[in-house]
Amino acid sequence: MKPITNQQTVESSGIQKSVSFGIKSSGLHHILGILRNQLYSDKELAVIREYSCNAVDAHTVAGHPERPIEVTLPTKMSLFFKVRDFGPALSESEIQEVYAFYGESTKRNTNEQTGMLGIGSKSAFAYGDNFVINSYIDGEKHIWNAFIDPSQVGQISKIGTQKTDEENGIEIVIPVREEDTEEFVSKAEGLFRYFKVTPTIKGTNQFEYTQKKPMFTGDNWTWFKNDGDRWSSRYEQPKAVMGNIAYPFAAADLNFTDEERLEGLDDMVKGNLHLKCDIGDLDISASREKLQFTEATRKTLIAKLREVKDGIIAQAEKQFAEKPTLWAAKQLLGDVRDFTSGLYEVREVIEANVKWN
Repeated sequence: MKPITNQQTVESSGIQKSVSFGIKSSGLHHILGILRNQLYSDKELAVIREYSCNAVDAHTVAGHPERPIEVTLPTKMSLFFKVRDFGPALSESEIQEVYAFYGESTKRNTNEQTGMLGIGSKSAFAYGDNFVINSYIDGEKHIWNAFIDPSQVGQISKIGTQKTDEENGIEIVIPVREEDTEEFVSKAEGLFRYFKVTPTIKGTNQFEYTQKKPMFTGDNWTWFKNDGDRWSSRYEQPKAVMGNIAYPFAAADLNFTDEERLEGLDDMVKGNLHLKCDIGDLDISASREKLQFTEATRKTLIAKLREVKDGIIAQAEKQFAEKPTLWAAKQLLGDVRDFTSGLYEVREVIEANVKWN
């Protein structure tokens, strides 16, 4: 993903001496410890998300983004979480010069891939002290072990090469504690709900999702019907889905102006709404756990909410226009005002902008 950068102009005078910021070797283990232990609030989910997204990126590079990645979930009998892709494998130089270094990434010049930070490929260290990278290249399986050594900096070492009939690609293998097996399954199921191509699941049953019924749809958004609980849209937050990850947001995050509130844009910020965003549309945190509500992100979401509002009004107008009598139109208005309908949250916008006959 291309990072969003701010152009800055710095004027200075009277400088006698300056020094650039950096990291001394004596503090390196401390900084890497922060990246490993304090970056992610949900360490199991971070492991599932980061390596699965990297695998999807690999399929994009290989030209078959529609092909599912393979995810093996841990069980009591096999305490390993695995992610397998069938994209470009990693050569020895790529392991040593890119993969082993924090902050190094090959994805900062494209919005076709989600990665860019050069951190997620080491996210297994947030959960444990080692993981294995199997790189399948032209009939050979190259096995690398990444581990935290006594220096607390960490190393990545090649431990062998084997002949194989496996397709080219990468497999990440992460040991899982026995008490965490169900947590991995539960969190993987929640994460993959929003993947454009659901991964092939091994180790447990293939995930099957019950889809909510859409009420209104646009090119980049869907407004869903409530699931039977009249308060569900108030419990939940709307979600902006970008790069297969669903990021929740709230009205308070967008700091609406008075004019935007008068437009009724805050009425759009309900759990019924899912927005589709292209990679690079929104700023994300370093952990990829949530959005950064920068001015660029705010403007993007505000523009999308306007698109949603206009789309709902247009589709509601069509539905009212199709009613042959005033009584039928009043019945539809009753549906709008029904607490459980999924339209109740936008009733004021519809009533203010839609007329029958």
